[in-house]
Amino acid sequence: MIHFFMQQNREAHIHYLVAGIGGWLGIFPLVNAAHQFGSAQTVNLMELVIGLFGGNWKTVLLHGVGFMLYVLAIFLATWLPKHTRLNTKLLALGIDGLACLAMWRFPIEGNLPLMFYLYPTLFAMPFQWCAFAGAYGYKNSTIFSSNNVRQLVSALTEVWANGDKSQILKAKFMGATLLSFYAGVAAGWFCWRFCGNAGFLGAFVPIVTAGVMLLGQQVGYDSK
Repeated sequence: MIHFFMQQNREAHIHYLVAGIGGWLGIFPLVNAAHQFGSAQTVNLMELVIGLFGGNWKTVLLHGVGFMLYVLAIFLATWLPKHTRLNTKLLALGIDGLACLAMWRFPIEGNLPLMFYLYPTLFAMPFQWCAFAGAYGYKNSTIFSSNNVRQLVSALTEVWANGDKSQILKAKFMGATLLSFYAGVAAGWFCWRFCGNAGFLGAFVPIVTAGVMLLGQQVGYDSK
């Protein structure tokens, strides 16, 4: 039981690091020319529908490509573990690293179609989300906050208003993930503010740290 909890605790710490990466990379299209959040599909699909009914086929094409990238990432993250021996968590970190490099090379001037600035996160973030689904048995997103806020408030309500102490661990986990995500947002913004798009290379620090922790966890499993 103690060993299981220690393993879960390590998995949670990796999850926090990855949530920080999600926040760091998630601000890329916001601080660049697109000024949109590229880690979720809601706005992208709303823009696609508006373009469709407004007859703007260029908008439909650009947002349609964004939707397909998102779908492809989810498909691969779901299909690969069942058909290959690839470690999807390590692969997700590798994809995040490639996204960092792509963000670094994007022109700051915004002379590309604005939708292009969403493409790195529209592929890397959903793959990361699928690979790092949660810890302690709780589902939890590393790439956006809405559902995590809902789960945190619900868990705190259960603890404080309904007297259900079994929800304390869930509340701590949700809260720590949210703090990690916005710590990543803050770190990403400061690095971008002073280094431009090269600041996204700084995300390699948590990416490499999470990778080392994952490899250490894998070695621990293999030595049993």
